[in-house]
Amino acid sequence: MDEIRRSVDESYGRIMDLIETRLKKLDHDRLYLPPAENEWSVMQSLAHIEEIMPYWANEIEKLVGKPGQKFGRVMTDEARLRAIAEHGDDELAQAETVLPASYARMKEVLAELTDADLTKTGVHSKYGERPLEWFMREFVTDHLKNHITQLQECLVAISLK
Repeated sequence: MDEIRRSVDESYGRIMDLIETRLKKLDHDRLYLPPAENEWSVMQSLAHIEEIMPYWANEIEKLVGKPGQKFGRVMTDEARLRAIAEHGDDELAQAETVLPASYARMKEVLAELTDADLTKTGVHSKYGERPLEWFMREFVTDHLKNHITQLQECLVAISLK
């Protein structure tokens, strides 16, 4: 669990650092430019990150409380898409205000987990039965890292436009 907690802490720190050092300096309108067709803008990515931390924290908490149940969602989940649609046009200051609470929820749940919890299993509609450790890597730690990379690549692409 220590490695998972450390990874989430580092990812959150990198996201907040990107906001402070790069995004705040970017021309406002560029925050809403998709880097390519069918790709998210910076603000859409941040809206998604804001939504995933409490979502997965809640899912993890439910699974630990009752192993073996259905777990997670697919990319076409209505609530997932709605969060991006409703908050992808938010101001950067709004995202900067919401992210700490989103992270705090994840951190709260992670603080309660033990290494033994990582062996509890849940059933995902796409991936089938998997241990919590796999879900944590797939949907939390690697997911956050992938979105940081996505943000960085987006910044490069939109700076060329």
